[in-house]
Amino acid sequence: MIPTPTLFTALVFTYSIFSASLVAANNTPVKISFTAQQGQLTQEIMHLLEQQHYQPRVIDDGFANDVLTNYLTLLDPLKSYLSLEDLAPYQYLNHELDDLLPQGDLRPMADMYNLFQRRRLEFIDFNLAWLSQPSAMFNFELNEHIAMAPQDTARQSDHQAIKNLWRKQLKNEFINGQLANETQAQIKERLEKRYLNMRKRVLQVELRDAYQALSNSITMVTDPHTTYLSPRNVEDFNIDMSLSLEGIGAVLQRDNDYTKVVRLVAGGPADKAGDLQASDYIVGVGQDGAAIQEILGWRLDDVVDQIRGPKGSLVNLRIIPGGDLQQAKRTIQIRRNKVNLDDQAAKKSLVSVTTDQGPVTMGVITLPTFYMDFAAAQRGDPNYRSTTRDVYNLIQELKQDQVSGIVIDLRNNGGGSLREANQLTGLFIETGTTVQVRYADGVIEKQMDRNPLLAYNGPLVVLVNRYSASASEIFAAAMQDYQRALIVGSQTYGKGTVQTFGSLSSGQIKFTQAKFYRVSGASTQHQGVVADITLPHLQNHKKIGESSLPHALKWDQVKAVDHRRYFAFEQIIPHLQQQQDSRQSTSPDWIYTQAVAEHENTRSKQISLNLQQRTQQWRSEQDWYLEQINRLRQHQGLEPVTNVEDHEFDYDDTQKDPYIMAGAAVIADWIDLAR
Repeated sequence: MIPTPTLFTALVFTYSIFSASLVAANNTPVKISFTAQQGQLTQEIMHLLEQQHYQPRVIDDGFANDVLTNYLTLLDPLKSYLSLEDLAPYQYLNHELDDLLPQGDLRPMADMYNLFQRRRLEFIDFNLAWLSQPSAMFNFELNEHIAMAPQDTARQSDHQAIKNLWRKQLKNEFINGQLANETQAQIKERLEKRYLNMRKRVLQVELRDAYQALSNSITMVTDPHTTYLSPRNVEDFNIDMSLSLEGIGAVLQRDNDYTKVVRLVAGGPADKAGDLQASDYIVGVGQDGAAIQEILGWRLDDVVDQIRGPKGSLVNLRIIPGGDLQQAKRTIQIRRNKVNLDDQAAKKSLVSVTTDQGPVTMGVITLPTFYMDFAAAQRGDPNYRSTTRDVYNLIQELKQDQVSGIVIDLRNNGGGSLREANQLTGLFIETGTTVQVRYADGVIEKQMDRNPLLAYNGPLVVLVNRYSASASEIFAAAMQDYQRALIVGSQTYGKGTVQTFGSLSSGQIKFTQAKFYRVSGASTQHQGVVADITLPHLQNHKKIGESSLPHALKWDQVKAVDHRRYFAFEQIIPHLQQQQDSRQSTSPDWIYTQAVAEHENTRSKQISLNLQQRTQQWRSEQDWYLEQINRLRQHQGLEPVTNVEDHEFDYDDTQKDPYIMAGAAVIADWIDLAR
């Protein structure tokens, strides 16, 4: 699916909030003091990581520096509160934290958290004081700028510089409002409500939130998938609403101050509606008929409580597409429902490709996840549902349809059952290793397909994108190494690690215990699977995927295992890529995608705070996108639109999906070369 295009709009800066339940007196935040039990728990976490993690860290000054960096990133990711001057008294921790933490001494980290809380309250009071002024507060003719990505900039030198940053941030909020056609009074009213709500939350605190930040600053030093989960807060880091309660079918997580969509549950309400995408930020929630409430800085469980609701009811979400703060906010509506296994199951469709020899029919199998009905299997139900069983049956149907080739669509498939990835591979090869798993002790376990049954031996394409991860990568890698299928699309996510859970005196720790390796010996970690035939994409690979995460384990390799190669793809891939590039050069869909991708890369890293410049830039961006969209609509035989938001990219019909059609065309070229 080609995502909705981006619009330039004012950058919205928001601020890290931890909410809680105990109200402090005298308008000062409750002072945090970690308990002796939390000190002991920290010792348990560090011991487990040293003894059982796949790649334990040496506890030295480098470890201390990384923990401190992680802690500051979790507390103040946009560098809006703490200056270099504030942090100077804590520099000694770069050399001593590796001694303090193993002893369970958390006092300096509590002091830093308390300073952070005070600065947040100062920030809110600063903004409320500015908003209380009766006259215009800003000179919008000044040529000032603010960073588009403050997390990538240097930290402010002192508190005076921090206050100047706060002034610019508030000025930016006013420009945001004016570009959204709000009056000065409306802007003030909206912002006052925001900051009063933030003040209320800052004056409340839960010790568990502070400890969650501290403990994960430690676990993240080993790798980004190792986390501490408190007894009461397990859902805070990975909530799959649709599989347990009625909701929209999305997995959410906190990303700085925002609620980020990690992935959509296949077949869920959000997936079916098509308006919400992975990487979107949800910044507001409203029930049907009620005003949308801003949720910046909310706890994840509080956000989920707002999004969940009775089956059939409507929820309105205000989103920032792609998490790109330059984009215009959009309001979407989703009807809540439950996700059934049938909604996530593999499905087939047919597409027709025009060739010199006439139309050719190709089969498409869309596979949203690698699933298995474990409960039915344990009951002994001989007809239990699974990915492999369903795909096998669909292949038989496609054979009856006399297709010339099959496209397996793994785009946005975040993984699932390793067992199913292994067995699905077995449908397309005779026998052999499907994946290698290496544990911390060096032992390598080989997952095997021992069933010589071949469900299909014809031309096969596997379609992937940056959101294809884990089990998807195992299957795609096996198909590529055996040269059984051509991989078409873009580089996959690159998650090649295996996690398990360890028990603690309080809560659990999810930690990495193994890595995946292809039959070629190469790891899927970090690099993922690189497509044989590449297609244009709008995802920013530098911001998405394993390689974008701090402390991600590196790529490496083990010894390859003997495996058969079914085709000699290296001889035809250059020609197939050339053919696809030629089609893309004249296809309006691909011309649009390429133009948007290139346009995104030209954006400035600075946002102007001059209202006239900002307005001109915003209008220019709108005009540019509108022109691109209307060119595309003209090709599709549609009337032009006057507003970008009036255009919808709807590729539910596989015959209209340019990525699926590209995969089918690659098969047609492959067949043509084989003649």
